[in-house]
Amino acid sequence: MAAVRISLRAAVAADVLVRLLLVTVAGWQRGAIAFLVDDSAGYRILARHLAFDGAFLDRWGSGKPELFRTPGYPLLLVPGMWAGQPVAFAIALNLLASMAIVILTYHLARRLLDERLAGLCALVVALEPTMLTWSLKVMPETLFTLCLLLFTAAALQALETRQAKWIVAAAMAMVAAAYLRPIAYPLVFVIALAAFFAMGARRGLVFLLTAAALLAPWHLRNALQTGYAGFSTVTERSLYVSAGGAVLAARENRPFAEVRAELLEQGRLRDSAADAAHHGTMARKGLALIASNPLAWAKAHARGMLRTLFDPGAAAYLRLFGLYSAGARPAGSTAGVQAMARAYPLVFWSSAALAVVLLPLIFLPVVGAFRVPRERRTAFVLVALIAGYLVFASGGPPGNYRFRAPVVPFLALMSGFAALRRRASSGRLLRT
Repeated sequence: MAAVRISLRAAVAADVLVRLLLVTVAGWQRGAIAFLVDDSAGYRILARHLAFDGAFLDRWGSGKPELFRTPGYPLLLVPGMWAGQPVAFAIALNLLASMAIVILTYHLARRLLDERLAGLCALVVALEPTMLTWSLKVMPETLFTLCLLLFTAAALQALETRQAKWIVAAAMAMVAAAYLRPIAYPLVFVIALAAFFAMGARRGLVFLLTAAALLAPWHLRNALQTGYAGFSTVTERSLYVSAGGAVLAARENRPFAEVRAELLEQGRLRDSAADAAHHGTMARKGLALIASNPLAWAKAHARGMLRTLFDPGAAAYLRLFGLYSAGARPAGSTAGVQAMARAYPLVFWSSAALAVVLLPLIFLPVVGAFRVPRERRTAFVLVALIAGYLVFASGGPPGNYRFRAPVVPFLALMSGFAALRRRASSGRLLRT
């Protein structure tokens, strides 16, 4: 029986129709609040400052420069602020980005795999539940994912052609991802190091210098306005509150949420947005806590990575339609699986069903790693490097299904190798 082929047009249509349906139903039931999460408010405040004050001021009303968030996503929301429809504009932007993600995934899969698998990969990213739910929120996840795929497309062209224009394009896309979410900032240098090995020192230097030139203005802005020379304080805060807090929680046998609240209060994070010395102190304290019990940190970090990979995120859909309270928890901090099932049966069973659907996307990349044709191994390693970095960076107490969203297209591409038919190679990394 001939395999069913899924066209790019069908995948894009599925992407658009499902999202429009969910937006219509959720908006009708709950209004604009359906598309907001806790962090959405901060992004909207920053966008409002850019739109009406012409400055990137912090979210707390202190009048100080913002250092935790980077300006990429708030800047993109500015037209929506001017139009008086920030939520609708953000969702429309996500819809366009999700369509581009489907198209890029299709073309990458067609070049790395075959046309049959390209359609399937495109449909997966169009309908995958984690990507789907975050494309319905005023959050940068969808645009961040698009930038990572643009980087991948340019990087693969650079590997094939060795042309400087593709190396520059790859650096621009990766830097754009860092401006959207600082979690990509270290990846810039990981990729630069990989470029030195894969393409030689000269081409690796082109990537590094291009990225450094594009990142330097924000470092300079921070240094001149606040004395803080870093790109974003997210690293210092993560080291102190998340990593250090996890160690303290394990040492004192206390809930992490309780420890985190104390560290936030003690650190005066909101009131010290422009205090460069304070952020250096946070980093040192966090590293000292990690060094005091590296095993506790490693365990907490690994648990976060596992949540990122395996948390199905079904509760997000129930919250979207007002069927589950965002703050709801089973009674008692030690409630087991049975207690969860009794207290929240809808959440439990929908999570179980969604987990079964998502499992292949986690395990097939492992199978695919053993089926990669020799001429595709460099490309596979690049895709796996991005996916692996994102999963590792998501570790620790904050780790959850949200951080899986940008990994999904890369998991889909890696999974495709598990079903790739063995055939004669064309001898080229990419087919143009």
